[in-house]
Amino acid sequence: MTRGVDEDAPPGYVPIMDRRQWLRTFAVFSAPTIGIALVTAGLAVPTVLLFRTDATTLDRWSKIGEALSPIGVFFSGVAFIGIALTLFLQGRELRNQREELTIAREEQQRSSEIALRELHTGLIRMAIDDPELRQVWPQMSSGAGVTKKDHYCNLILNLQKVAYETRTIELAELRGALSHLMESRDIYLFWQKVRSVRVQVTQGDEGEDFFTAEVDRAFAQAAPPAPRGLLSRLRDAVGR
Repeated sequence: MTRGVDEDAPPGYVPIMDRRQWLRTFAVFSAPTIGIALVTAGLAVPTVLLFRTDATTLDRWSKIGEALSPIGVFFSGVAFIGIALTLFLQGRELRNQREELTIAREEQQRSSEIALRELHTGLIRMAIDDPELRQVWPQMSSGAGVTKKDHYCNLILNLQKVAYETRTIELAELRGALSHLMESRDIYLFWQKVRSVRVQVTQGDEGEDFFTAEVDRAFAQAAPPAPRGLLSRLRDAVGR
């Protein structure tokens, strides 16, 4: 994800995180170059001295070299540590890049899912507003037509699913919201009517199966609504 530069920042300002990343990248790629240069110098200097000095001087340099050999061992150890550190930093840099790519892919997938759900919500709103378009939707169960309340209940439940998937609410909040919604007679009867069809349509989708299980959990814990009287049923029929 690309971070924009603050418009109020002075010219030439570099964010602290970008500077740290630049220094880390510079250290990773400059360490091998410095190591190669030191090894080359260590081979070239003795070769030049071997061809340009006499036997007495070479014998003197040989004794000096024997006296300074622990220093060579020390620098060899430092070089080994430097190479190991370089490999470690490169590996960590690659891991960080992979994690950033994974996060970017997840964000893109989440954005696509949200866009699809917004499209689905728009279609349901059209069906709620237009009885002719509402007839296009298939029956939720045998002999039961699709009503405005059914579509509205569907929107309410989908809102809880989107809120959980976008991490707006936690699992405990989702369960509390579903338990509260199941106190509604219409949502209880809607889920009772639509659950079997929903399982057939979404079976195999991990996210949908999880949400269906959570709604089933709230549905099982809720008390069934009391039967309505004749007057209420007639009022509903007239409303439809």
